[in-house]
Amino acid sequence: MKETHPLHSAIMSVARLAVLAVATYFAYDIRLYAIREYGRVIHEFDPWFNFRATQYLADNGWHKFSHWFDYMSWYPLGRPVGTTIYPGMQVTAVSIWKTLNAMGKDYAMSLNDVCVFFPAWFGAVATCLVAFLTAECSGSSNSAVIAAMVMSVIPAHIMRSVGGGYDNESLAVTAMCLTFFVWCRALRNRSSWWIGALAGLAYVYMVAAWGGYTFVLNMVGLHAAMLVILGQYNASLHKAYSLFWIVGTLGAIQFPVVGLAPIKSMEQLGPMAVFLGMQVLECGERIVKHRKLTGAAAWRLRINVYAAGVAALAAVILLLAPTGYFGPLSVRVRGLFVKHTKTGNPLVDSVAEHQPGTPDAYWRYLHYPFYVAPVGFVISLVHYLNTRSPAALFLPLYAVVAYYFANRMVRLIIFMGPIASSLTGIGIGYLVDDILGNASVLIAAEMKKLMGNKVDADADAAEDDDETEKRKGREMAAVAAKEAAETTPGKGKGGRSGKGKVGKVGASVLSSKASYDATSTVGRKLHEKLVVPFIKVYDAPRSRVTRIILAVGLLAWGSQHVAPFWKYSHDMAQGMSQPSIMFKGQLQDGSTIMVKDYLEAYWWLRDNTPEDARVMAWWDYGYQVTGIANRTSIADGNTWNHEHIANLARSLTATEEKGHRVIRHLADYVLVWSGGGADDMAKSPHLFRIGKSIGYSTGTVDMYDIQSKFGVDQYGRPTPLMAQSLLYKLVSFQGKVSEARFKEVYTSKYRKVRIYKVVNVSETSKKWLADPANRLCDAPGSWYCPGQYPPGIAKFTGIIKPAYNMPAFVKMQSEEKAKAEARAGFVGGEEAPEKKRKKAKKALAEEL
Repeated sequence: MKETHPLHSAIMSVARLAVLAVATYFAYDIRLYAIREYGRVIHEFDPWFNFRATQYLADNGWHKFSHWFDYMSWYPLGRPVGTTIYPGMQVTAVSIWKTLNAMGKDYAMSLNDVCVFFPAWFGAVATCLVAFLTAECSGSSNSAVIAAMVMSVIPAHIMRSVGGGYDNESLAVTAMCLTFFVWCRALRNRSSWWIGALAGLAYVYMVAAWGGYTFVLNMVGLHAAMLVILGQYNASLHKAYSLFWIVGTLGAIQFPVVGLAPIKSMEQLGPMAVFLGMQVLECGERIVKHRKLTGAAAWRLRINVYAAGVAALAAVILLLAPTGYFGPLSVRVRGLFVKHTKTGNPLVDSVAEHQPGTPDAYWRYLHYPFYVAPVGFVISLVHYLNTRSPAALFLPLYAVVAYYFANRMVRLIIFMGPIASSLTGIGIGYLVDDILGNASVLIAAEMKKLMGNKVDADADAAEDDDETEKRKGREMAAVAAKEAAETTPGKGKGGRSGKGKVGKVGASVLSSKASYDATSTVGRKLHEKLVVPFIKVYDAPRSRVTRIILAVGLLAWGSQHVAPFWKYSHDMAQGMSQPSIMFKGQLQDGSTIMVKDYLEAYWWLRDNTPEDARVMAWWDYGYQVTGIANRTSIADGNTWNHEHIANLARSLTATEEKGHRVIRHLADYVLVWSGGGADDMAKSPHLFRIGKSIGYSTGTVDMYDIQSKFGVDQYGRPTPLMAQSLLYKLVSFQGKVSEARFKEVYTSKYRKVRIYKVVNVSETSKKWLADPANRLCDAPGSWYCPGQYPPGIAKFTGIIKPAYNMPAFVKMQSEEKAKAEARAGFVGGEEAPEKKRKKAKKALAEEL
């Protein structure tokens, strides 16, 4: 076959770049529906915390941000934001904001606007990275640009990257694709191992962005392990993965929220085991090479080294296991291996996103690519068998792992967006490559005829291709024989990342596989009698024409589905762009309205309550209470303290009288969602289950039993337990609370939100909680000072359970301090804090 003319290559490259640019624009544009319809508004729940944290970072700088203990959330315990946040998105957004402002007033944007557009920008970047990853793994530039076009509009990615959806996943998918691409690039050839360090840095960025970094870590570790199992271990793989793991781990442990999890947590020990295993393998190979051993002697030494490594690892495990060094699987990770609602934690089970994936969900978020991707999966596998390129194995592995986890938890369909796009691009790109490749051969043959070539063009083309395939077979056989003679057993060929096009896999895979066996008599005969005749027929001019016709026919048939997929994706994007704090509704007269009940309720709190007001609401709304209303919330979506949320649930599901006795010590206002739909009545069974499960030794209460005891029947009639609950009386317009306990002060326009003022609030408890002396610091003068429940609610053990496990050293410090104060009686001329507490407790008892 003739080489492609440089001008032709340049034209094709420019065309691909143009398509990639168009795909990038499409990715950006489709994510702007929310901004066009609702304005530059932050969406949902979690994004409001992210924006509030970003604002805090912009106003106070990194040091205060990393030492931020937020007493406006998780009242009265507070939240150590500096040790529980993945700060990558906040740092990135503030950096962009400062850069734009530094460029002058023509580029300057408010921080709010940067956060609103942030998901759309990084959705476009992720689209480009998917193209690079596809090209690296498939060797096909055409597949890459097609993958980019699919990724730009696939709903599985849009679901977490619409304008205004300032959530961690909007950055995390981009960081994930970057890590995967750089890792595969590090394996392109034996001299690119140093790029493994860059892959480690990309992984550190992924860690900073989202808690789903464990998927990325395990995906890279699995890929490296499979290459070893498939006999492709070599020094380059060892160095690339070692750099990735060392750089990545050193970077990851710098984030307090991660800590030493990469070397202690069960879900992250697998990649570490791969790292340690590679060190043992490399040690064995170096000793064998140093001693110049071959054959059985070399294998005996390797086995001894491997056995010593396993023994050393087993000894370390036996030594550390009794100490509790190894942490258990997290609840969310455990949920990937057990049935939904069976994780043992009702708080995790209550989240709709944790339900298992279904065929309907795959169709909803992937649409036609869900059916095209399997074709690309097969082609990718064949491409790997043909080229033995390490990078070519990555996409099939990614597909299998992502499909499994998405099947276990519907939220993880977000992982399917990039791989479904890549495999769809490969499936379609194979046809495009085959058409272009065959057309170039046939055109070259016709050109020979026109130039008066005396040799029959058709026969010449077929003979050229036949000779090319034979030459390739001889060269690959020679390489295989050379490696067998020069390298030690068990070390496979490194390989490049597939410079050959995917379109050639149909025939060349048979040629290359047979060529490995060409050194044997049987292999040589099979190659001559089966493979060579097949290739001759497969690449004959008539076969090429037939293949072009079939490929064009398939593309023509497939093109009929492009417009429906495009329209469906835009419809989905528009549907997923509703901010949740406002939405469009339709009145009985058919007119369309904008419902802003939630937003206006938070504005009312902001404008009509004291700045130190404490608002009790179910944890779903905590981020919006602090982010929009700028008021103290009891709990929010971080869910870092399950016991505290269970106490909140028990307070709301208790009877009105019992609930008020507790709430008056913790809150000034109670906010509930009403009016049907996803209101608090719809969530009430989960509230009851959480309250009856967490904090008790009886285990998780079954949801079906709860719904028969604490619920509403099909006619809207509550069960007796529901009817007497505080939650029902606050939410339902059929119930009513006593104004001696709760006074309704606000009802939104369309009755979606109700706000009550708590009557007879305990000022004694409020003052006690505001006193810094009553906080539990992990060290004198530290910023890490969690609050604690006031003494006034200690007697309500049926509702309030312990929610903060004080570290042993803090408990010891507190006990020593209490003893010293008891002996002194007074400290610095003032009454000791212990006596203050006793007096406060006495005053509270008198008040009650």
